[in-house]
Amino acid sequence: MSAESEEGADEFPSGRFERGRIAAQTGLKMGANYARYLARRSVGAGSRDEERKALRDRNARDLFSQLSRLRGTALKFAQGISIDPGVLPREFVDVLSQAQYQVPPMGTALVRRLIQQGLGKPPESLFEEFEPVAVAAASLGQVHRARLKDGRVVAVKIQYPNVRESVDSDLRIMKGLASRFVDAGAVQPFLDEVRARMFEETDYLQEGQNIEYFAAQYTSDRILTPRWIPEYSSERVLTMTFVEGRHLDEFLATDPSQEVLNQFGQTLWDFAHEQVAANNLAVHADAHPGNFLFRDDGRVGVLDFGCIKRFPVSFRNDLLLLFKARLADDQEALMRQYRSLLLVSDEQPDDLRAFMLDILEQVGNTIAEPYRHDTFDFGANLLLQGFEDLLPRLTGRDAYRHRSPVGSSEFIFLNRLVFGLLSILTRLGAVVHTADGRRRLLDVADAAVG
Repeated sequence: MSAESEEGADEFPSGRFERGRIAAQTGLKMGANYARYLARRSVGAGSRDEERKALRDRNARDLFSQLSRLRGTALKFAQGISIDPGVLPREFVDVLSQAQYQVPPMGTALVRRLIQQGLGKPPESLFEEFEPVAVAAASLGQVHRARLKDGRVVAVKIQYPNVRESVDSDLRIMKGLASRFVDAGAVQPFLDEVRARMFEETDYLQEGQNIEYFAAQYTSDRILTPRWIPEYSSERVLTMTFVEGRHLDEFLATDPSQEVLNQFGQTLWDFAHEQVAANNLAVHADAHPGNFLFRDDGRVGVLDFGCIKRFPVSFRNDLLLLFKARLADDQEALMRQYRSLLLVSDEQPDDLRAFMLDILEQVGNTIAEPYRHDTFDFGANLLLQGFEDLLPRLTGRDAYRHRSPVGSSEFIFLNRLVFGLLSILTRLGAVVHTADGRRRLLDVADAAVG
């Protein structure tokens, strides 16, 4: 570790002006990369495909570098879009996926100071052992392994400075960018939803309570969650029992058998469906690879309980009635649910409604595909390709003409759950028994109208 990082010279900007300046610098860097690309193309250097790939790779690395300086909402956004299929070119996905747990960490002096501020004492007074090098660093904070004086091995999550203070300034920047493409007023409910979840996610006492709730509900012979240690926690320092295991890339590098891949895939599939079908409506909505550990004992370790989405009953029921209508290909019921979920309305111009119905048909059929079979092979089926094929339509001329966002703001975190799960299952190449998940969802839909 460098002397600079040991001194903790890595404070993070929180003001709107500072963060806006860094965002502007990022745009300038990416513009310079594009100018370099055009210059090389003008003299015929390299193949077009190779040069375009190199451009995307440079832009992705510059973007990640600048977002790592910002942390917080900006980097959380990158983390989110890195798991949404079809949103970004592969080069961007590969680089931005580092935001899941490989962000450059804070220096040791800053870590020590933040623990002192959060818990009232420095780490050497609180813990029998405290490892100064982070075991993981993501968008909002980083994690250190430690040992309590009673011998328990724990994970200590420390929030980056200024993260909570920067939420509103980042959202103002995002709103300014979004207003170039959509009506600024119409996008506000979506930003309000992000703001609410970000303030929850930066309250580590709330996350501790979420940990205990999920531990009580889901710890089993297939799922392992940490346990909260409140006496070593505060709003910005969170201590919990340490969960061992491998992240997805590390796990796949061990060349696991298909049987093991299927077992883990089934566990993730069942875990997601149990949450959606439960009466409490609390869902772990941060389904990216950095939040799951694949363990030698066959259990999946689940991490990071900051982003827990509690859906309104009406939204969850409308969603599952839409699911039921999609499986039955009941067009009348589909239209009824599209209206309930604010996806289409009579006030929309005819061309926008036709555009939306076409998109919804494609997206709905793609999501429904695993449920049309009792067993589904995520390795053999090009499920995510269906979403990637939609990208030109979602970003092209037709999409730009229809500038108003549609759908309930509740979809933001539902999409993170759905696409995160599908992405992980596809990377596992798991063969999953889907019938029980289908039954759970249809039972809730039937009860909603019963």
